[in-house]
Amino acid sequence: VASEGALLESLAATRGIERNGLVFKLLTALKQITNHPAHYLREQPPSNGESAAFTARSAKTAALSELLQAIRQREEAALVFTSYVAMGRLLTTHLSHLGHDPLFLHGGTSLTERQRMVDAFQAGQHPVMILSLKAAGTGLTLTRAAHVSHCGRSWNAAVEDQATDRAHRSGQHQTGTV
Repeated sequence: VASEGALLESLAATRGIERNGLVFKLLTALKQITNHPAHYLREQPPSNGESAAFTARSAKTAALSELLQAIRQREEAALVFTSYVAMGRLLTTHLSHLGHDPLFLHGGTSLTERQRMVDAFQAGQHPVMILSLKAAGTGLTLTRAAHVSHCGRSWNAAVEDQATDRAHRSGQHQTGTV
């Protein structure tokens, strides 16, 4: 992609804090590409007929889809954490097309809607809950989930550990898988 070539040329020509910013920009772009190319390219979520093609473009999305299918067959529940709201929206649409009926909790979710989602998930009305790390990494108890997936890793492992603890808390009666 031409913009990445220009970015690499700029990187070679800069020093100091400006160079650090360019390195961070490049790493962020690579992180988004590894989430799914559609994330980096800012594409719209797939339509129902494009679900298989969407999955095929990303090994990470294919693995998550396969994992969630196995979890659904076992009639268990899962939390999927992401660092990016845009990726959460892509996953929500994609997983809806696959029949998972996920909830998506992010920073724009009102307190009332947040509580409704938590209650619905805990009551077994939805088998998958997608959560942004910033909005849901602390302060929630989601012990219905036996599985936690981090899709789009955080720069800080402690943030992921704290998010994982949303499921692995007092009151959890299942063996958890992360």
